[in-house]
Amino acid sequence: MLDQAAEICRRLDAGQRVAAATVVRVEGSAPRAVGSSFVVGSDGTVAGSVSGGCVESDLVERCRGVLDGGPAHVVSYGVGDDLGGPGLTCGGTITVLVHEVSALAAGALHQVRRAAEGLDACVALDGDGRACTDDPLVTLRTPAAHPLLVVGASEHAVALTRLAATCGFAVTVLDQRPLFATKERFPDAYAVVRDWPDRWLASHPLTAAHAVAVLTHDERVDVPTLTAALASPARYVGAMGSRTTHARRVEAMRAAGVGADALARLRSPIGLDLGGSTPEEVALSILAEVVMTRHAATGRPLSTTAGPVHGR
Repeated sequence: MLDQAAEICRRLDAGQRVAAATVVRVEGSAPRAVGSSFVVGSDGTVAGSVSGGCVESDLVERCRGVLDGGPAHVVSYGVGDDLGGPGLTCGGTITVLVHEVSALAAGALHQVRRAAEGLDACVALDGDGRACTDDPLVTLRTPAAHPLLVVGASEHAVALTRLAATCGFAVTVLDQRPLFATKERFPDAYAVVRDWPDRWLASHPLTAAHAVAVLTHDERVDVPTLTAALASPARYVGAMGSRTTHARRVEAMRAAGVGADALARLRSPIGLDLGGSTPEEVALSILAEVVMTRHAATGRPLSTTAGPVHGR
């Protein structure tokens, strides 16, 4: 449910009632994890997913039934027994709680709003879809949104901000140029800051949760910004540029006193080798590397790996 918090709040703010189908248990291989949800508004619109699309049609009708006054209930889906019947194709089983979100107590709805704002949130639900403190059917938690600092308000930054926000990142765009650093250009950003990046970083320390993508191509900005970022505990620090630009930038940072261990943390040229060149393709390459780093994954094609696909 909390994974669809923004959608839920948008519908609630429009005066709708909202029902949700929330995964509360997973056995074996399944497309989505516990907490994944599918929501239906009283206007008939839907959002989210609890499977690869194979049980959502059944859940639409169940959610509509709840909105029509039916009780909250729990339903399980495994491999479909009948051709055309709802079921999973991956061999596992999911148990789903179908309930009305708009009927939750004020405290639980406050947690939904926290999640929608990118803050940490927690809701415990019983089998009737009510918030509870004792013996919950499921406890849903969401951490604060992953912070991503994008330095340089370029078109690549526009594409990266849009994609990263869709993937649950809280993006701060940082650029000293007022003409480029505007909320109009970056409507998906958590914040747009007009300041010299190294000056802003001096008063806004980065944490181990941060990822930093420097997309400026200007050594006057790159070198002091990367020097500050590499001195921080930020999990990911990457910089855009050709290999020639990277080599020149590294020499400038060495001259500025950046040590070998810090330079070894720098991911430049930024991104994974996906072969794309448009701003959107480059954004995908960068975000893929950020996610890979966060999960300590390999970035290899899943077809060349062994073991479970999900639940890493």
